[in-house]
Amino acid sequence: MDFTDLVKESEKADLAYMEWYANLPEEKKAQMHLNSQHFVADKIRHDVKLENPFANKSDVAMRFIELTQREEYPVDVFAFIQKKMAKRSEEEWQERFSTMKKKLGWSYDQMAKFMGAGSGNAVKASINRQLPAFAKLAVCIFETMEKDA
Repeated sequence: MDFTDLVKESEKADLAYMEWYANLPEEKKAQMHLNSQHFVADKIRHDVKLENPFANKSDVAMRFIELTQREEYPVDVFAFIQKKMAKRSEEEWQERFSTMKKKLGWSYDQMAKFMGAGSGNAVKASINRQLPAFAKLAVCIFETMEKDA
C-alpha cells in the first residue's frame, strides 16, 4: 500500500467518524465533550507509558509540556523547565528506591554485602548523588514483582 492509499483510507475513516458523530444525540455529544477534558493529557500519559512503563510522573509532565507548550517559552526558559523536571524525575526515582528498600527491609550495609561494595556508606553516597541505572532497574523489577504478586 503506498502513501496515496493510506491517505485515502484515512479520509474514509475520518468521514465515517464524522458521519457517526453527526448522528449522535446532542446530549451524548455534550457528555463526550465533558469526558474528553483530559483527553490530551491521558493520550500523552498512555504514549509515554507505552514507550517506558516505568516512567515517572515528571517524565509524563515534561512530555506534555514539550508537546503542548514548548513554543510558548523562550529557549532558555524551556531549558530551565527541562532541568527542573529532570531533577523532579530523579527525586521520584529516589523515592521509589526508598520505598523498595523499606519494603524489602534492607539496610545500606546489607545492600553493600549483596553487591560486593566496600561499605553501606559508599552505597548510600552513590545512591544519594544520583540513582545509578542498576538501582533503577532493581526498582523496575521490584515494582513488576509487586504488581504481579
